[in-house]
Amino acid sequence: MNFSPECIASMGEWVGKQQVMLEQEMIEAKAKEMQTEIDREILWGLFEGIGWTRFKISRLTDNNHAVDISYWLDTNCKGQFERNGAEFLFEDSKDAVLFMMRWG
Repeated sequence: MNFSPECIASMGEWVGKQQVMLEQEMIEAKAKEMQTEIDREILWGLFEGIGWTRFKISRLTDNNHAVDISYWLDTNCKGQFERNGAEFLFEDSKDAVLFMMRWG
């Protein structure tokens, strides 16, 4: 099968446009991810400013560990809490202390 030079040039332009669109989608996704992280940091900073306690565990061992922590949080925390991966924010300082003793 032979393609004319015009057809090849047209396909090249199409591929170039697709690449630009893909790059733009990747940039937009990363920008949104960064904005979400910035917003969370600002919000958590405000919560810390009004007395919430922040704690980060060294790492999650595996998915079962994460599930165990989630269950413990739901079962034991009296106040509100937030979680982002291995970082936790507690409204009630007693919840934070118990969490640190159990998981820290």
